[in-house]
Amino acid sequence: MCQYKTLTNLASFAPSGGQLGQLFTQAKAYNQINIELAKLLPSTLKPLELCLIKDNTAILITHNQAIAFRAQKQLVVLLELLTQIPMLESITHVEIKININK
Repeated sequence: MCQYKTLTNLASFAPSGGQLGQLFTQAKAYNQINIELAKLLPSTLKPLELCLIKDNTAILITHNQAIAFRAQKQLVVLLELLTQIPMLESITHVEIKININK
């Protein structure tokens, strides 16, 4: 007979330290930032999402080449929008990437 494992809600999961705990904390922060970013972005750039923050550079990702092209032309505007989000006040550069796997 097959035994079923119970599903665990990971929304309140808080491991004590370690890399897994850091990844969960980072994922929660990025999700919150993407919610705030979606409110600020113009409709033509809505498919952009924060993917990574590294060395004061915000890396945004999209699955659409046209959106990426449009975003590349508006890097200054994107930087201004990102710095309106309290967690991203120290961002000084923006990069746009395309995820071709989707």
